This record gives sequence, structure tokens and C-alpha cells, in this order.
Amino acid sequence: MSKHGDRPGTLRICGDAGPSAQVELDGQDIAKALTGLTLRLGVGHLPTATLDLIVHDFGAEADVRFVVPDECRDLLVRLGWTPPAEEATS
Repeated sequence: MSKHGDRPGTLRICGDAGPSAQVELDGQDIAKALTGLTLRLGVGHLPTATLDLIVHDFGAEADVRFVVPDECRDLLVRLGWTPPAEEATS
């Protein structure tokens, strides 16, 4: 689970699971930017939606720090990926 970006919201899914489905987050249709959605439900817990998004028309350039979640990093290493040198030593 991400340490950043967690916040309450209202998720609404309309239609079938096909390309015509509507997915709304706080009333804003995000279906065109959505590449995946995982919904976790548990008794006594607020449901958690993890959104995988692709950003369209992003018109900015900046130096950024990329963060690979531990579970993804472990899988990539098992598949043969070598982490950057500064990450491998920490």
C-alpha cells in the first residue's frame, strides 16, 4: 500500500466491465485514465480502491524521484532486473 495519496473518496462504477464502463471518483469520470482497479473489502474496514492510472496530455517536465513499491521491486529482481547501484547498497 502506498504511503502517499491515501484519502477518503467516493467511487462509483457504472455499466459492464467492458470499454463502455464508467468509473467515477468523487463525481469525476476517470475511466479513460484507468488501466486497472483493485478493490479490497474487509469486515469492519473501509473498502480500499487502488487505482492504476495513465496520465494523458501531461504537459510538464521536471526532475522526479521514482519509487518502486517493495512487492514490485522484489518481483522485478526475481525476473532479472538489477536495481540502480545507490538502491542496491541501501
